[in-house]
Amino acid sequence: MEFMSALGSQEDAYRPSLFELDAQQKLRELLQPAVQYAVAIYAQRYPRLLIRLVNHHEEFYAILMLFIERHYLKEWGGSFAENFYGLKRVSTSYLKSHAAKFASSVNGGQSSTPPLSRSQINKSLLMLVGLPYVKCRLDLLYSQVSGGSSASLFGSNEQEEREREELMDPDTSARRKLMIRLIQLFRFVYPYVNGAYHGANLAYAIAYMFNKTRYYSPWLHLIGLEIKRMSMADYRSYYDKMAASESKNMATSPLSAMSSVFSKVIEFLKVLLPMSIFFYKFLEWWYSSEFARGGNMGALGADDDEEDENTIPPPEKIKPDSRATPVPSKPNTCPLCLSCPINNPTALPSGYVFCYTCVYKYVEDYGRCPVTWTKVERGTEDLTKVYAQGNI
Repeated sequence: MEFMSALGSQEDAYRPSLFELDAQQKLRELLQPAVQYAVAIYAQRYPRLLIRLVNHHEEFYAILMLFIERHYLKEWGGSFAENFYGLKRVSTSYLKSHAAKFASSVNGGQSSTPPLSRSQINKSLLMLVGLPYVKCRLDLLYSQVSGGSSASLFGSNEQEEREREELMDPDTSARRKLMIRLIQLFRFVYPYVNGAYHGANLAYAIAYMFNKTRYYSPWLHLIGLEIKRMSMADYRSYYDKMAASESKNMATSPLSAMSSVFSKVIEFLKVLLPMSIFFYKFLEWWYSSEFARGGNMGALGADDDEEDENTIPPPEKIKPDSRATPVPSKPNTCPLCLSCPINNPTALPSGYVFCYTCVYKYVEDYGRCPVTWTKVERGTEDLTKVYAQGNI
């Protein structure tokens, strides 16, 4: 295992192994669902304040990471996840022009690399924030136009059938037909683009592991930056700069002092965000376990007869209305967005279950159950969180 963890770094002590780079990449991928889970949980308590963040989570997360990544790139010379694992970004041109100096630091010297330029920071932000955001939006768009997981499983896509009917309909406008053609082209091309995207990343990762390239990612190659381990000189340089900046800020103005405090808050995210991943994953497990439902399996099994005697029979199920949204044929599917499984299951007094964000907006706009067309007397206050998912 020691050999495998250091694979590719025998000649250069500051060249990180592929396992370190993959670990920081996994950390970056886990941050978004952790933040989304936290916002969704608090949105159920304060819907009027946070429901917009839930509905536009991709934009909110991109803006949040833009500030965080910019701070770490400017102060540490690496992204948040890279800095968490003690990595930094160094210009390839600098490494080539100062190869002898960098080699002496590897052999015991103490020299830090220069900070990233504004152009390099902007290019890194485009790679760290812009590219994942565009990829996420394209994935969501493809999921919508391809019919989601049900179409891939059962091979039936109602949207494609409606598109074919619209194209054959002489009353369909030319603009609408053009839009349908573009959607069909996107549906055909995007899987190949997505495959090329992941294939390029895999090819660079394999080439990096066998020391065939300086870059573990094609995007780093494109902007001319390499990933290196941080040295003691890098840490010493940062803390010396921070000490000088604090003494200067305290002597100048309160605004500068506030800026220093804000910088420390962002630095604390290095501890807070990874902790939130484990914390909210624990909550997710807890709410789905038997403990959260008031007991364990043994206790439930021992009291089966008593519970059967005291259980109140469920009310008669309200039938769907012909004017309303049809009920999906597949169980555990939201009737509004057709998401399967339902995201944050929420029930109405009618007994039907939907995604929280979908039914909240619908009830707020129309004040009715989307399936039965019955009025919801207290509006969004009648929404009930469902912790044990069942069939609709």
